Amino acid sequence: MRSTLPLCLVLFGIANYSYACNTPDELAWDLAFSNSHDGQGGLPDQQWDTAAAPLSLLPQTAGDESPACLDGSPYGFYFRPSPTNSKRWTISISGGGWCYDEAGCFSRSKMALGTSTKWANASGCNCMNVNEDGTLDRDCNCLYMPYGDGASFSGFRAKPWPVPPTVRGAGNNSVLYFRGIKNFDATMDWAFEHGLKDAEEFVLTGGSAGGLSTFLHADRINSRLIKEAPQIKRVTAAPVVGYFLDHADYAKDDQSYTDWMKYIYHMQNLTFGSDGGLMETCQKAFPQSPHYCFMSPHMQQFIETPFFMFNSKYDAWQLGNELRTPDKNWVKKPEQAAVLQYGQDFLRDYKPVTENKQNGAMITSCICHGCSWDTLEVAGKNSYQHYASWFFNVSSQSNFWVDTAGPNGDGTFKDPRCAPFPKQMSD
Repeated sequence: MRSTLPLCLVLFGIANYSYACNTPDELAWDLAFSNSHDGQGGLPDQQWDTAAAPLSLLPQTAGDESPACLDGSPYGFYFRPSPTNSKRWTISISGGGWCYDEAGCFSRSKMALGTSTKWANASGCNCMNVNEDGTLDRDCNCLYMPYGDGASFSGFRAKPWPVPPTVRGAGNNSVLYFRGIKNFDATMDWAFEHGLKDAEEFVLTGGSAGGLSTFLHADRINSRLIKEAPQIKRVTAAPVVGYFLDHADYAKDDQSYTDWMKYIYHMQNLTFGSDGGLMETCQKAFPQSPHYCFMSPHMQQFIETPFFMFNSKYDAWQLGNELRTPDKNWVKKPEQAAVLQYGQDFLRDYKPVTENKQNGAMITSCICHGCSWDTLEVAGKNSYQHYASWFFNVSSQSNFWVDTAGPNGDGTFKDPRCAPFPKQMSD
């Protein structure tokens, strides 16, 4: 069992704090600033119509393959049908980090990120279908998937997983349920039974850990739409801040993000094929390191579904939780240099995305994780305008837009969601 480490969302504009959302205090901090847990796909709240969708809980009638949260409670979702019978659909997947060991997952199982008993009766759900002018549709069929498994809807163990009795609060018979991919598949089953089979346009989206889910599962739902939705014309994905690097930390020790994801891969039994949340084509490429297929920079090359990704090259979560400099304010030259290098490393690892011309991207220099995508601009257009140009194939230039400036537009951004980066450095 690994030690529990503090990892979740770096709060909007606050690089000093980073959390795993694995304790009530961590989740409270995150919810105070983050929009990755409210059906908005990690996107700014001012953009959205917050009409509530009711909670629907799925039946647990399939025995050991029934959908379930970490504590075994029923998995569920929030669905808001189009009031005008639109054929446009969005499925939005919540973020919330990951639980990296049994202790973290057990703690989560007592909270909203691990049990449906803590979920609200209604929640917002908002479309990621884009209009030609760069506005986002307010009239789609929208299904919001809250987070209850701790592994981006990717794990599956038929039998409960024991929690070591040494874990705080655990007893001799405490267990966890790892049913992430069953939660995803059962939700898709429900959606097809309630109108998805008639869809003409579909977007899968999600923010943070939900952004990783979007990368991981875009082809899974796309293949079903091709078979089961005869009127479907367009299937795309829009992962938001879900491109987490395979990167060493500042100390270059054995407590890297990649090490943590590798343990999740084994603990939650991430597999390939019909019962697995990972792609078989990726497995063939990394037979000695199959956990790479749980990491977006390694597995994105195998995605066949067109996607447009939104990310910061100085992603605040990654700087706080992957790079992990001793001083989170980066006032010393070596630490500031490490942040600048991280931005270069991000662009290096992002470059393979650009080799597939069906994809697109908006990469900002704002130090953010919940970024102001409606106001952040490159080449005079905001993120959604570039997204629309990609979607409707009207751009006369590339569909990959990168802010080439240093952190926060070389210090010119006034957006409070951009964490401050010092101009003065000390040794």
